[in-house]
Order: sequence, then structure tokens, then C-alpha cells
Amino acid sequence: MNAVNRVFYTMLAQNVEATAKFYTDILSLKRHFDSDWFIILTPQDGPVIELAILDANNPIVPEGMSARGTGGILNFVVEDVHIAHDAAQKIGAKVISPPTAMPYGQERMLIEDPNGQMIDVSSPTVPMQG
Repeated sequence: MNAVNRVFYTMLAQNVEATAKFYTDILSLKRHFDSDWFIILTPQDGPVIELAILDANNPIVPEGMSARGTGGILNFVVEDVHIAHDAAQKIGAKVISPPTAMPYGQERMLIEDPNGQMIDVSSPTVPMQG
């Protein structure tokens, strides 16, 4: 078996620095690697990533996203989505949907990053089942 040692999602940006600042300002991510053309951001406690695959026709998919057939939603689960919402408003981020209670036990906010990437920032409202 060939073990996976690292997984990361690379997004394309017109302005790498502005995009990195967007994520560090709203989600308190830290710069793990930094150059003028490529920046890696990780959570404060170190790199952790999960790959989620969502049925494009599921009713929780934001309107218009399923018709694309490509692309996706970048998700961040945080302790308090309201703190992220306040930070997003403070920097003038495009908020698609403010924190909203979802039927699967999370509160979800949808925003767009400076490149138009749909971002889901959520916090659990009930203990996570694992």
C-alpha cells in the first residue's frame, strides 16, 4: 500500500498576497510556507486536511453551484462561526449567507474569497459524531 503523507488543495489566485490575507484575517490561519507566488496556510495547531465529496444535487449545495458541474466549496469548521462572520464583515468580504442553523447540526456561513471561491465556514451546534 502506498501511504498518503500529505494532502493539500491549491487554489489559483490573481493576487496571492491578498488571498492569503483574506484567509489569515478571517480564519486565523498561519503561514506555513511563504514566497511571492505560492503561500501555504495551515491551522495554528498544524496541518490537517480532509477531502469531502458532496452530491452536487444535495439541497445543502448553494443555488447555482450544482449547475456548474465542476468546482466546489472549500469548508472550514471553526469553534465559533460568528467570530469568523465578524472578521469577514470587518474586511468587507462578500457574505453570501450569514451564519444560519443547518439541519445537520452546524451553523453555516457562506462567503466568497477574492477570487470568487465559495467558502463554507461552520461551527457545530451539537457534538460531532465520529
